[in-house]
Amino acid sequence: MTLIYLKTDEARRRLSEFDVILDVRNCEEWEAGHLDLPSVRFVEKLHLCPENLAELEDLADKKVLVHCASGGRARKAGDMLANMIDNLFVVVDGGYSQLK
Repeated sequence: MTLIYLKTDEARRRLSEFDVILDVRNCEEWEAGHLDLPSVRFVEKLHLCPENLAELEDLADKKVLVHCASGGRARKAGDMLANMIDNLFVVVDGGYSQLK
């Protein structure tokens, strides 16, 4: 298991490297705008809904980036996913507005 925290500028430069980009913001934030990439998956409030982890079992061997709006929810989601995903990267100092 690898859990790496990235600053937003580095994550933005490396977006094409990830198999999956998890957006863990809420519905209103998602509907207001999201990364328009085929690798993006929306998992609302993952940090509050551990039951959603079952949806993500297919990510175990993928290179995954987690982001939210500012970093707090992504960090919590990353902590929850750390034992499930081998190559996990978490944006910790910013979020969607700086990634787009």
